[in-house]
Amino acid sequence: MRLRLIANPAASGVTRGLVEAVERRLCGVADVELNLTDRAGHAVDLAREAGADVVVAMGGDGTVNEVVNGLPPGVPLGVVPAGATSVFARQLGLPRKTVDAATVVARAIVAGSSMMVGLGVANDRRFTFSAGVGLEAEATRLVGDERHTRYDGRRPGDLKVVAAAVRTLRHDGFSLPERMTVELEGRRLRCSYLAVANQHPYTYFGRFPVRTTPLAGFGTALDAAVVGELRSRDLWRLPVYGLLWPLHARRVDRRVAYLHDVPGFDVVCDVPLPIQLDGEYLGRVERVEIRYRPAAVRVFVPGSTAAAFSQGQAPEAAGT
Repeated sequence: MRLRLIANPAASGVTRGLVEAVERRLCGVADVELNLTDRAGHAVDLAREAGADVVVAMGGDGTVNEVVNGLPPGVPLGVVPAGATSVFARQLGLPRKTVDAATVVARAIVAGSSMMVGLGVANDRRFTFSAGVGLEAEATRLVGDERHTRYDGRRPGDLKVVAAAVRTLRHDGFSLPERMTVELEGRRLRCSYLAVANQHPYTYFGRFPVRTTPLAGFGTALDAAVVGELRSRDLWRLPVYGLLWPLHARRVDRRVAYLHDVPGFDVVCDVPLPIQLDGEYLGRVERVEIRYRPAAVRVFVPGSTAAAFSQGQAPEAAGT
């Protein structure tokens, strides 16, 4: 079996020694071809090359996103988390520790323990767990800019993301004005901030799951939180619904609409707005087509995750 290991040396937790340790684990089950990325988009190109029976992505969520967007049809995926958050890996039930995760992936390859996973698509680019338009994407941009100024190139911590969101809110007088329209099956929902998810949790704040889309799961299509205009006195909804009490998912808040298990919708922006996919800022858009692509990729997972999925249960992330 020919296994292509694509590792991002700039990811938050990656060192040369760690790459070598992961490579040794995988060499026990396949002939490993190691490829290190050296620029944005490089993992897409490496994954797209023919000749691999399995492709394993080692890095953060951005690395996994690139690999998924280059992965040829029919080639299964392995995920070895080595980033600051590694949301998708945690959703798959993989251990947080990189070498432990590599061991689990190697065992899954031998056992054939895998599952088909649906993916979201935004303007023809796939995402594994989340897409955001507006506030969150602008905060992601600011954090990315700061990351480029750091001597080690590592991603700033979660508190920096919160600080970036506060800076964004301050620009609008600590409010969220409506600047886009979500169009779904004849409905038109005005929106200030949009969060779309393929699975729960939407992301993590440290070790705490963010409950923006608590009903999302691998067994359904997409969920979305469509946030209407929020004034200063309404902003409490963002941290409370996200971390403590997801009341919006019960569809009882007129300011926050919740969409569950939808195959897709369109977003029309009043002005170009920032967008992020899987935690990576991708620029500004005027229109976004959000779609769900079922059974888009086969992913190697722990046996417990495969069993839970087959029974319609949500897998429990290891090491969270």
